[in-house]
Amino acid sequence: SKLCIFTLHCGLAFVFLVVVPVNGDVSYSIPEEIKRGSVIGNIAKDLGLDVGRLTARKARIDTEDNSVKYCSINLNTGELIIQERIDREGLCAKKASCVVKQELVLENPLELHRINIRVQDINDNSPQFKEESLKIEIQESAVKGASFLLDEAHDGDIGESAVQSYSLQQNDNFKLNVKSKGSGRKYGELVLDKELDREDKKEVELLLTAFDGGSPQRSGTVVIHVTVLDANDNHFHSTLWCVDRLNDIFFQLLLRLGRSKANCGELTIFF
Repeated sequence: SKLCIFTLHCGLAFVFLVVVPVNGDVSYSIPEEIKRGSVIGNIAKDLGLDVGRLTARKARIDTEDNSVKYCSINLNTGELIIQERIDREGLCAKKASCVVKQELVLENPLELHRINIRVQDINDNSPQFKEESLKIEIQESAVKGASFLLDEAHDGDIGESAVQSYSLQQNDNFKLNVKSKGSGRKYGELVLDKELDREDKKEVELLLTAFDGGSPQRSGTVVIHVTVLDANDNHFHSTLWCVDRLNDIFFQLLLRLGRSKANCGELTIFF
């Protein structure tokens, strides 16, 4: 029941208690994002109301807290109609249950019925990664089985419509290990399956795909750029190259000195 207080008459305050009968709730379940004008149900029939008297009783939909009126009533048929778009993620974020509360108000006599509309999640969002590409640097000395954590994908939907799995494009060096956090969220690890050789390939490009469990299934992708860092396994060859280069420089220096002293007598070099 509702309590209504009326005051102020000729400077004196009077309090009247008006009890508004609440004759019971009615509940409906609808998918989010259904089109404006869609019929939720015949509320007059469900509540046993006389459709012919809806207009005379000024039947209307109201809200408890002056929030958005998501539905209206067809006074000719008694049907409850979607009036505004209902976005479950916008209303309830990641909550498991999402209920929109409205009220049916009638007059003569005054009567109120609470309406609970349960909004079901639909798969209207695709998995997304924070970045368009992921960059990872790995030493070529990394051993087989080494793992590298990957950024997880995020999905605006909940339950089965959230991210459920990942897949990695076929390649020669890596495989994917999918794990779950305590909250149930899935994430992937890049696992080295074949050791890297920078002299063979300095960079490796991979494609990671995240899938949700909705119907129809949606997916999102991210490119992984792996840079193979030198483990200095060619240090001996690099040293030989440096020695050869120094010899060349020294030989060129001798030639220049020889030319500049050609007309000035004998040139002697001491080591």
